[in-house]
Amino acid sequence: MARPLACGLASGLMLLLTACEPDKQPDNQALVLPERFATPHVTDQTQAAGLALALSDNGGGCQLQVGKMPPVWLKPMAPCYFMKSPGTAKVQVYRHDKTTAVVALVGTPVKGNRCGQEVQGLVIKSGAATPSAYIMQGSIHCADQGLQNFQYELFAQ
Repeated sequence: MARPLACGLASGLMLLLTACEPDKQPDNQALVLPERFATPHVTDQTQAAGLALALSDNGGGCQLQVGKMPPVWLKPMAPCYFMKSPGTAKVQVYRHDKTTAVVALVGTPVKGNRCGQEVQGLVIKSGAATPSAYIMQGSIHCADQGLQNFQYELFAQ
């Protein structure tokens, strides 16, 4: 007799506990995620030719931060990433001449991981990084595939 009473009490207690739970939403409901982060955030960073370079997504625009200098807006849309040497995690640095280096970044995202429709160069000379006037458009480039030397030459002009 004690066993059915104990089971009945346990069942009743469970019923009361579940009755007090707030309305639960289904576990398979999709989470609502923001389109963009509310504040600027770093998407990639590197050291090149003695400079600390960082790329940030600022409301969908790509910004370059060089050391403690004010950020500079770039043409490609965020997120943007530095071009890497194929098969490595190292940023590809092109030596244009003895005093000038060029790195490139890809942005205006499309399908794929770290791929985009626009590539812009950063010309590094005399301790400053200047965005190139030339922008590669019309093809899809991925950060982990790098660029060819002739493409870096176009940025250095």
